[in-house]
Amino acid sequence: MSASLSLPSNRSQLDILFRQTLIFSKMFKKSWASSPEILKILYQHSCDYAFNGRALELVERNLPKMFIENDQVRNGIQIQEGWFVSPMNDISSRFFESGQNVSRAFWRGYFPGPNRKRNGLIIHLAPTGDDTYWRRYNGFVKPLLALGVSSILLQNPFYGERKPSNQFRSSLLNVSDLFVMGGSLILECCFLTRWAREQGFSPIGISGVSMGGHMASLAVTNIRDKPVSLIPLLSWTSASPVFTQGALAEAIGWKELSDELETNKELEKVLCDCGWLTMMEDQTHPAYKLFPKSRAHRLMWILMDAFTNLANYPAPVNTDSIRVVVAEDDAYVPRSSYIPDISDLWPGVSVSCIPGTGHVGAYLGSHKLFQEKILEAIGYSVPAPETTTLMDIPLSHQISFALARLRVRNAMERSNEKPRRAPGIEITSNNSQCYRAGPAHGIARANTTTLIEVQRLPGPIFTDKIVFELVKTELQVNSTQEL
Repeated sequence: MSASLSLPSNRSQLDILFRQTLIFSKMFKKSWASSPEILKILYQHSCDYAFNGRALELVERNLPKMFIENDQVRNGIQIQEGWFVSPMNDISSRFFESGQNVSRAFWRGYFPGPNRKRNGLIIHLAPTGDDTYWRRYNGFVKPLLALGVSSILLQNPFYGERKPSNQFRSSLLNVSDLFVMGGSLILECCFLTRWAREQGFSPIGISGVSMGGHMASLAVTNIRDKPVSLIPLLSWTSASPVFTQGALAEAIGWKELSDELETNKELEKVLCDCGWLTMMEDQTHPAYKLFPKSRAHRLMWILMDAFTNLANYPAPVNTDSIRVVVAEDDAYVPRSSYIPDISDLWPGVSVSCIPGTGHVGAYLGSHKLFQEKILEAIGYSVPAPETTTLMDIPLSHQISFALARLRVRNAMERSNEKPRRAPGIEITSNNSQCYRAGPAHGIARANTTTLIEVQRLPGPIFTDKIVFELVKTELQVNSTQEL
């Protein structure tokens, strides 16, 4: 099989291409909530605490115990792995009925080793679909470590080690799972920043891309005891347009949600009790104006607005240490006129717009800018180092690698076989240079490439080849060095 790949002229169309090509599963295909009462409990908690900036109070009432499972020094870097029970579990154990592992906040930390100066700490939250630490490590942790900046990578509830056994990858089953995730991350970041200060880290910042950036914003609104920098990347002020108008809207199980909305009387009662049913039928409400023919879309907008709109939360204590980065043509995170502008909500905040690009293009091509904004936010004046990482490989190459890796993984899942080791991909160029990649480890570097052929390395056999035309470029890297 072969295919030619040309980049869309409209950069937001690249977002749509990635959505259609790389994501094969539906989100929220089970229900609005595992139990409708969950929505009511979540909303009451938010009204009592998170909307008033009081989440830290809940954490300090019953501080979790931190468990360090692994602590080692490799190549001058201290690497720790640990976990703690999410403070969200104290509010209601029903939030984590899908498994005890969901309630455990697993994290991995990278710190300059002994006798090295430590220049602050960044907590990196995961973007949509990021089940591992790999992307955050290569895109953010490595270049920051070169400057002595430490990092903690926190796993999201329902992702990675915190994924329920019946969930496919990171495709959340229930709409309420997203709100449990947000509420949990607010409390978990409150605890992690407190713990990090006790370990001597300062200054501290929280960052994330896309959903991770929005979760970081929610968290910082509730960390009010000490200054915390905030760097939300490619996110905005509300998830309402993300899940109703953006590229991800095509991935939602609308039929299942619509059917449940028409038949579930318990859900209808909760919607009535919380005032959401009235909003759904109010023809002056933005949701009705946008979706007059779809009750499911209206409810999605209303719920996302209730739980994720930054206007419902207090402004962070210090907006001078906030650096926001957005993409001009973002099809994943539309900046709708029906949601507030972040500059209006948080006067004094710094907003940078990446011109002429969409969500995917900005993520793949702007890591140096992201690093600079992180350093600015924590008051570090030295520019990011000129190092070559996966994110520096030309965009057309990255698209090809992503497509190739996904085809191998999907072929594995279709085969019903469980190989003893993860399969790899070999990408051989016309000048005999090659890349090697695998779902779990990165991509080895290569030199000039005009045409590459993607084939399976040893493992279960699949007669699948992918050929991509790539933009000719010179990568000034070693052909055997792993990223």
